[in-house]
Parts: sequence; C-alpha cells; structure tokens
Amino acid sequence: MSDTHRSTARFDGAPPEGLLRQTAGYLRAYDLPLELGDTALTATFSEACVRLQLDGAGFSLDIRAGNSAQLHQAREGVLVVLDQISPEACAGLEWRGEVARNVRPPNFHLGTVLKVRRVSAHFLRVTMGCEGVLHLLSGGMHFSLLLPPGPEPRWPEVNEKGRTVWPTGDEALHRAAYTFVELDAAEGWLSFDVFEHEGGLATGWARSAKPGDVVGVMGPGGGDFPESDHMVMGGDETALPAIRRILEQAPDGRKGEVFIELADPADRCPLTVPEGMRLTWLTRGEDAPLKAHMLAAELPGPEESRFVWLAAEAGVVRAARQYFREAAGLGRQEMYLSAYWTA
Repeated sequence: MSDTHRSTARFDGAPPEGLLRQTAGYLRAYDLPLELGDTALTATFSEACVRLQLDGAGFSLDIRAGNSAQLHQAREGVLVVLDQISPEACAGLEWRGEVARNVRPPNFHLGTVLKVRRVSAHFLRVTMGCEGVLHLLSGGMHFSLLLPPGPEPRWPEVNEKGRTVWPTGDEALHRAAYTFVELDAAEGWLSFDVFEHEGGLATGWARSAKPGDVVGVMGPGGGDFPESDHMVMGGDETALPAIRRILEQAPDGRKGEVFIELADPADRCPLTVPEGMRLTWLTRGEDAPLKAHMLAAELPGPEESRFVWLAAEAGVVRAARQYFREAAGLGRQEMYLSAYWTA
C-alpha cells in the first residue's frame, strides 16, 4: 500500500476513558486487521492505514493512503467511530496535511445511466457512464449508489472542518451498496446488477431508469478480494454479484467449495470457477439450507492458508460466525461474514 497521501490530527486534553479499547471494538465489527497496544492502535484498511496514539497530553491520529479518495474514506470511517465514543473529542480535533474542505467528497462521482437490461429472472444490469472510473479500480469491489428523491438533487459536501455533510429531510439520498460487474476506465463506464425485490427503492429506480438519468456514486466501498489457497464461500441472491466477482479474480490453483442459494433457479448464471473449487447451486425450500452446507464444509487446519466468505441473511450469518469462531477456531483474518439483509 502506498502512503503518499497523509493527514494528521491532534486533541489536547484528557482522552475518553478506554479510547483505544472502544475504538478497536467498533473496528473489529468490520474484521479489519488491528494492532492494539497499551498506548497505540493501528488499523489497516484496504488502501489506508490509521494510527491512534495516546500520550500524556491527549491523543493524535495519523492516516496514510495511496490517494486522496482513500484518505478521505479512511478518515471519515475513523471520525464516525470517534463520534460514537466522544463527540466532544471528535469535534475538537485539529487536522493538518491533506484534508478536503468546502468541496464534494473526493470519493464522490456522478454517474449517468446508459442502459438497463435484464440478465436473469430477477436481476437487472445497469450500465452507467462515470467520471471517476479510474479512481474506482482499486480499494474494493463495492460502491454506494446514491439515489436522489427528486429531479434537483443535493449531493454530499465536505464542510470547512473536513467532514462530509449529507442532505437530510426531503433532500435525503437513498444509499445502497452494490458490487461492480465491470469497470472500463478507458471508456469511462461501469456496470452493476440490481436484484429485484418488491418494495425496494433501488428496484423501483432500476425498473424505471432511462438513459441520461443522473445518480451519485460513492466509493469504492471496501470488500477486498480474499487471499487463500483453500476457500469456502456461500451466499444468497444478494451476494451473487460479489461471489461472481471474487471467483473471476480467484487464482487458478485455489481449492474449496461454493454454495449459492436462490429462490428461483432461473437466476443461475455462468460463473468462472477454479478447477479445484466445487460449485453447488441450492434452491431455497427444496435443498438443505445454505447454513447447513456452510457448517458442514471441510476446512484445512490452521497451519494452511484458508478462508471462509459468507454474505446472506443476518440470522444465517450470526450462526455461522459463532460456529467458525468458536467451534472451527478461525481467526478474524480467516473469514468475512456479512449480513446483507435481515428477515
């Protein structure tokens, strides 16, 4: 990771009680690599590094990243956490170095709909022109789609203190996370798939979107490509785009299993799967549930390179987290378990 972009902050005064421990607790929910000591905490994001240091007079923050967008994203993430612990201390930080002020966020881009087409029974593929595709190529496989409530949107802005201010009330944006299907920096476009479900705001938007419609794109928003020799993957409809992207980027020699549970077999799509991995399609209500397959999958021992990836309904993920951490003994850096929705 390059660290050519940097910003620092200082707070003088008594730090919040248990600052390092509380901060680490919040960041662990995102399974970030952490180094926690008596006086310092270091967190590694996909393309940035944050160090929180205590001293006798207060505490300091040092954030380094490869570009301005990654720096801003990491800084915003840390400030959100500090706001939960001590809004007073967070507001009292004095920032120096590279800090965006009085502009749109460096990780914000405008997207213009080019076309929408159906790719399966319940998936629509949206292709958009985007001014910032080059900046979206590294730093994660997800992004946030920002849908305005009306024809004259108000987009997020960075205030004079360097904090992103989001429109509220009648101007509030609908934010939804999606996975890139393709990005073409040379031609300046990206595509992503929307899973249709009744009542969903993004579903309604995708069904009615027409060429020329403008939306916001914020990102990239994390979701690193796992690195391991053996991998067990699982997910439902909401995770299918991410699973497809991970498999496309997987090394040829990877071994393991992939379980994908769908309500409608008509949503099955061609996937690029390494020869050493076995793909199992499951039909909800007919086959054994996704959770049962994930928990029964064989994993190598801790001496080998292994990883578990699961994105599904919150209850499924909760049960899997307990099993893989407690019964299977996997470490935090050996798994990604994310609740994409709640029943």
